[in-house]
Amino acid sequence: MNLRWTRPLAGLALVGALTTGCPSPSIYGTARTIPQGTIQHTMAAEVIGAGVRGNTLVMPTAPTYQLRIGVAENVDLGLRLGNLSMPGMDVKINLLRGAFDLAIDPGIQGMFIATSDEGVGFMYLNLPVVLGFNLSRNFSLIATPGLAYAVAFGTTTSSSSGSSTSATSYNGSGFMPRLGLGANIRISNAFALQPEFTGYYNFDSEGVVFTFGLGFLFGAQPDFSDIQ
Repeated sequence: MNLRWTRPLAGLALVGALTTGCPSPSIYGTARTIPQGTIQHTMAAEVIGAGVRGNTLVMPTAPTYQLRIGVAENVDLGLRLGNLSMPGMDVKINLLRGAFDLAIDPGIQGMFIATSDEGVGFMYLNLPVVLGFNLSRNFSLIATPGLAYAVAFGTTTSSSSGSSTSATSYNGSGFMPRLGLGANIRISNAFALQPEFTGYYNFDSEGVVFTFGLGFLFGAQPDFSDIQ
């Protein structure tokens, strides 16, 4: 991801990333979709961090809310508010079910932050492949390797010695690999827990942005009755 920010705009971007949850990439679910016509609610407590060239910053952020709707036999729709500030959506398509599950889960999320003289926005297009290893009817290990495309844009306004002002625009975009690891623990037919870690790698800055969260999944759960 190639970005050319001024220092004030870079600072605003970092504050936005670490206080409003940019991004919130964990899926908080399995490769299996929930049954058609059902609904699932998820609330996840999260911390977000960034590491660049040996410097690391980690801090808690606002929780993430997600609503999933079963729209077809092997398809469900996700609507989320990442860290209660970043809207997003995804469509999960379950391609394979068994002791090993496979799905794709394309999605988009974005945000914009503005002050009186500066503004910065982010948009993330995600394409994770969801791998599910079902060790029992009540427990699955989840991996989400994939690719993301990030777009960042913004403006900053500067004043000259007189009364005139000038605005400068900045933008950047690029592909980033992503990887997530988690465990889905099904407590009952209507409740599950999912700890999950997900990170992006930025080639240009040689940095990582990551999220660790604990999701609480209420309502409909995928059917694992075929697992012994």
